[in-house]
Amino acid sequence: MLYRKVLLAKTKRGPSSVDLTQAIKDVVKESGIEQGLCHVYLKATTAGLAINERDLLLLKDMERFFSKLVPEDRLYAHPENAFSHIRASLLKQSLVIPVEKGELVLGTWQSILLFEFDVHGREREVVVTVIGSD
Repeated sequence: MLYRKVLLAKTKRGPSSVDLTQAIKDVVKESGIEQGLCHVYLKATTAGLAINERDLLLLKDMERFFSKLVPEDRLYAHPENAFSHIRASLLKQSLVIPVEKGELVLGTWQSILLFEFDVHGREREVVVTVIGSD
């Protein structure tokens, strides 16, 4: 069995983050799939996905880390937002999470996070595909 849904996530100017965990849990529940895999795919080149703790101070630290590692104010060959593309390449555009008993298999502190790196916020498309059996 396969179930697919496209989620829309509104982001703010980067670096910033959006917690997708509950929305993805809702898709898994809607799917009716009890055992399988949940594939999360972000249709973007200036944003990325990560699984990490959703602690506000940690998220600020991560945002600062990306800004220091790939500064905005450097001269890049690509116009306008090269730093956004480079930061996004440090993360992933897809994740796979096991599904057990109709639930995502995540650790206590694990959240599914979308990191925005572009110069302005936008509506990001996140394709969630759940594959498995009921």
